[in-house]
Order: sequence, then C-alpha cells, then structure tokens
Amino acid sequence: MKTKFLSTTALVAAGLVGSAPVLAAEWEIAIGGYYNQYVGFASTDNLAGDTISALDVQEDGEIHFMPSITLDNGLKFGVEVQLEASTSADHIDESFLFVSGSFGEILLGMEEGAANTMHFGVASHGIGLDAGDSGDWLVDQVGELTSTSNFDVIDDNASKIRYISPRFSGFQFAASYTPEASKDDGRVPNEADNHTVVPEGIFQAAANYERSFGDVEIGVSAGVQLVEDGNQVIGDDFWMAAGGITLGVGGFTISGAYSYENDPTPTEDHRTNVGGSIGYAQGPVGVSLGAIYGTSEGPGGNDDQLTIELGTNYALGPGVSAVGSLYYGDRDAPGGDAKGFAAVGGIALSF
Repeated sequence: MKTKFLSTTALVAAGLVGSAPVLAAEWEIAIGGYYNQYVGFASTDNLAGDTISALDVQEDGEIHFMPSITLDNGLKFGVEVQLEASTSADHIDESFLFVSGSFGEILLGMEEGAANTMHFGVASHGIGLDAGDSGDWLVDQVGELTSTSNFDVIDDNASKIRYISPRFSGFQFAASYTPEASKDDGRVPNEADNHTVVPEGIFQAAANYERSFGDVEIGVSAGVQLVEDGNQVIGDDFWMAAGGITLGVGGFTISGAYSYENDPTPTEDHRTNVGGSIGYAQGPVGVSLGAIYGTSEGPGGNDDQLTIELGTNYALGPGVSAVGSLYYGDRDAPGGDAKGFAAVGGIALSF
C-alpha cells in the first residue's frame, strides 16, 4: 500500500535530572486506504420464483490512520484506525495497537484473526470472488457459500490478541485468541450474560509458506479455528479448517482453496467450500476466471451453490485501476432454486 507521510515529532523519554539528555524519537503518521465505486446490472430468479432485475451503484471504502514510532532499541510501536467511508453499523471497522521487532509482531485490538490473515484464497483480477462479493449483486446468493475463508464470520474483527512470527526459510506462523465475538465491548466475558448472544473463547492458529524458485512463485497456507464456548449461537461443537495454494509463473497465477466448517449454525451440520482460479497479467492488464462451490448440510436438506467470476482490471496509474466482473450464480436450496448473473464495472483506488 502506498502511503503519504505527515511529519511530526514526539517526546518519548526525558531525563529525571536537568543535566540528563532528552531522548526524542520521531513519529510517522501514515494515511492510506482504498475506495471502490461500482456500477452494475444484475438479474436473478430468486428462491420465491420471482425475477429480480435492477441497475445498482455500490461503494466500498476505508481511510486508514497509522501513526507509528521506532525506538532506539529497534522496537516499533504503532496504531491503526480504519474509518469506514460509507454508512455502516460500526464506522470504525478495525482499530488496534501493535509492537513489532525481530521476534515478530504482537497485536492487541480489533483486527482479523490469525487464520484469516494467513489464508491464501481464490485469487481474482476482478472485483473479487472469495469474499462473497457476488452476494452483493445476486439475490438469494449466500456469501458464506462463496468463500473459502469464513473465519471472520464468527470472529468479525472482535477484540483479540494476535501474534505473527518472522518468516523462517519461507515459513511463517500465527496464533490469535478472542475472548468474545463482539466489538467495542467494555465488559469482561460473562457466560451467564452471553451464552445465547455471542460465542466466547475463539482460538485461531495458522501457518503459510512463500518461496520463489527462479521464475516460479509458490504459496501454501493452512489454518484452524476453535471455539471454546460454541453455545446456542453457532452450535456446541463448532470448528473450522481451511487451506490454500497459489502458484505463479510467467504472468500466470493458479490458485485453489478449501474449507470445512463443523456445526456452523444451529440449522447446519456441516459446510464445505472448494474453489480455484486461473489468471494472467501482462503489463497493466489482468484477467482471471474463478469458481467456488459450496454445500451446507442440515436437517432440512442440502443447500448447494456454485458461483463463477470472469474478472479483469486495467491499471490506469499508481493506485488507480478500472475493474470489472461478470458473475454467474446457481443456488439449489431446500426452499427453492435461485440463479442469475451480474455485470459490474468500476474504479478502484488504493492509496
């Protein structure tokens, strides 16, 4: 991410006697973020049997404020606050403090868990597929069935402690613990209070491997999420595991990912997602074709969904791209079938 720096100086430590030297360190305040604006047309035959066709305008953006300071001993302390650029239930999306050094990074606050951070999902040169993006356009398409990384569905950037190791010979490890799946909660977790409100005791562990061999680049990831107190919100035996792989050579990128969730909700017994993509980039142009298939098994029967994306982007300049995607979704649910398509284009800014 390219950032702009605003210079400032802060007093970090001072001597306790008048003759002692004053130690000062310079703070750097980086401002970054992204803003994406899309226009698209979608047509879906929904679960009720109706055809829903409409033109829509959607946006997604955040402004990131990132002050940090590096002390004389090499330790770096910093804060990041992410402000949502559009109306949402919580205008501060993520907010955390971190300290990093040769030991890795320790983070405290509202941010993604270890497994979600380390995961290699289904890659896209378009608007996106592996974050359930098609569900923003296709009526009755379920985002959790079009994503191989649903760790944040339970965790949802809740307050946590997270550790990420340095990279050793291509390997990196991470772990995180979230006391309760809620944001901005100033109370100590109370099982009597929260037993039917939010899950408590969320643990994530993950590892990935990145290495280049000449012109070949490879990445592999694996992660797991466990919930101590599943309670009645998500089921008593909830756990999730996911893995991904990416391979790049000569402008081509091939990716694949898989996830499994045990007892994800009171109405589902299992949920499995698998997907892959192939992409090619040459100069400012990139194009990709990807698909994700998800199935959810429950007492009422299986809920199956296939989503396909043809995506493209064109870099107009540093941090400025024209992007577009064609989506097709087909869902076979116990209550009916839903299928449709969407054509979406827009401008993506990263700064």
